Amino acid sequence: MSVNESFHPLELLDELDAVIREQELLQLRTIALRARYRALEPYADLFNKPGPDGKPWSCEEYGSVNVKYTAAWLGDAARDMARTLKYHLRPARELAAKIREYPQPECEQADRPQVDRGRSR
Repeated sequence: MSVNESFHPLELLDELDAVIREQELLQLRTIALRARYRALEPYADLFNKPGPDGKPWSCEEYGSVNVKYTAAWLGDAARDMARTLKYHLRPARELAAKIREYPQPECEQADRPQVDRGRSR
């Protein structure tokens, strides 16, 4: 059985390495974005959506809530990405690195005469 060239194990390993690198970069970008949202927290009241009566304590949307929980969700996402890397992608990579094509011995049994083990000499 021959392996289709588009599915060669080394090419697939290169693709898995690229996925891991992209996941690591995405995690770092998410952490950086979270930090930027956290930096907005002192100014979050500027992002309040006033309520119908226009009073500051009766907001329709509170900027502090939106900013705080955006940062929290981004932190959760970054932790999930770290777990994905640690528990799924890196172990998959360790196994994928072991996939190799090994020379297969020729089937020599077809050339040998069959021995009848049922008769004694």
